[in-house]
Amino acid sequence: MIDRQIGTLLNVLEETGYLDNSIVIFTSDHGDCLGDHGHIQKWTMYDSVTRVPLLLWGRGIPSGRRIDGLCSLMDVGATILDFAGVEQTDTMQAKSLRSALDGDDWTGRDYVYAEHVPDGIYEGPYMTMIRDRHWKLVHFLNSDTGQLFNLESDPQEEHNL
Repeated sequence: MIDRQIGTLLNVLEETGYLDNSIVIFTSDHGDCLGDHGHIQKWTMYDSVTRVPLLLWGRGIPSGRRIDGLCSLMDVGATILDFAGVEQTDTMQAKSLRSALDGDDWTGRDYVYAEHVPDGIYEGPYMTMIRDRHWKLVHFLNSDTGQLFNLESDPQEEHNL
């Protein structure tokens, strides 16, 4: 279904003459546990939830490049502004991904953050996460315990330290 809908979108952009001046971005606000760690849906901070797809396509974006670095979804907005030729204000914390797409020396962010609050469906604790390329720390509000993973030696996040 998703392939068909993206195809429809690309066809409309081509038919209306906008395809050559468009960047198509495919992403999500979260991943899902599909039985990972005994969980379903998104109610954790495991990488299967916090690492989301981010695909960019358009004129000037090389195909087939895979970039391995930490970024935040807010960086997508900065990237769109960059491609549109609009400068960010000094108050914006987002970082454009354009240099990574252009093949320049790009290392990504040092840290990324996430949070999850109780809502109408999720009734668990408010949780926050900070992650770098080697470690992930998850804090549960009003709890004396949390999660700490060494992502180098435990990439599947199976051993809470």
